[in-house]
Amino acid sequence: MGKQKKGQGQDDNVIMFPGLVARLVDKGMAALKEKKHYDALRYFQQSAELEPTHPQARYGLVITNIELNRLDEAKEYCESMLKEGIGQYYEVLQVYVSLLVQLGKYEEVVTMLESVMVEDKLPPNMAESFYQLLEFSRQMTNHHQTNMVEEEEPVDQFSSPDEWIKTLEKGDPNQQWGALKKLSQVNTEKVVEAYRTFLAEKENDPVLKSYVLQMMKDMNITGQFRVHKFGDTFNIHISDLEDVFHERFGNEVLRVLENHLGQENPTVVEMVMQVWWHYLFAIYPKSPEPLDAKVWAAALHYLGIQLLMEDEEKDLEIEDITMVYKTPVEPVNAAIEHIRSIETHLFQSTDPIT
Repeated sequence: MGKQKKGQGQDDNVIMFPGLVARLVDKGMAALKEKKHYDALRYFQQSAELEPTHPQARYGLVITNIELNRLDEAKEYCESMLKEGIGQYYEVLQVYVSLLVQLGKYEEVVTMLESVMVEDKLPPNMAESFYQLLEFSRQMTNHHQTNMVEEEEPVDQFSSPDEWIKTLEKGDPNQQWGALKKLSQVNTEKVVEAYRTFLAEKENDPVLKSYVLQMMKDMNITGQFRVHKFGDTFNIHISDLEDVFHERFGNEVLRVLENHLGQENPTVVEMVMQVWWHYLFAIYPKSPEPLDAKVWAAALHYLGIQLLMEDEEKDLEIEDITMVYKTPVEPVNAAIEHIRSIETHLFQSTDPIT
């Protein structure tokens, strides 16, 4: 049998050594852990050539190119995986959308995620991340459209962290986001002080401040920082922040909401999930008050029903809803008004949000 195999093509070699691709993928993963990115790239390329539909090999190409800061290549690999149905769809989609955001392709993010949210029910453990990316991209799309007349130097042409810091201090939100992407690769005392100034400045966008805080957490930056958001100034220790925006309480509220409304009206649940994560994202690092899941679930229930009802019927549901959730009307009304006020600031104001 060995003589019959000898000299035949690449496909026969795969048959002769059925564990070859798995071993190459393992070597690629080991090289990634050791920060040997070009070795990892070679192993994953070989794996994908031998078995083009191997999900780990294809995903390895995505991750390795990200590590090498070859974002356009990583984006192309993600696109091909989505088109060919290779790998875990939502995991690949999450990486793909994140890459689009990093590349500044905000309109593509909005188009894609709005389509996905209409057609599919997002996995609960990923819903928050998708809603955050969608809302941020909407913000950036709006800012970009407002400032299209002004032609500025692209972030990629900046030559030093000092210039990125200047853009963070004086640029519009779209330019500041580009500068933050660059500064995330630099962890110096001067950069940390730039973050400190940015967080405390009243005129800076609260959405970007949320990203700065989470980015500092991811970069293992420590210490106390003063933050100004929505007319309030407070101090926060980076080490005390949750890794994801209010994830535990956010999911608890949605569980309560789904228990009462999920089977009766899943469309409303899907609708207000977006409102909820957007709200939490905007007020971060502060938590909703009170920390009572029933209050906020009732508020979201009311807001969702309100969106579907005629104007003359909108005030008829609040007491019935609070009875279902066994919570007083007053805190639910306060929660509803606070969500509305944040939405009004972020969506209707064209001036910097303070």
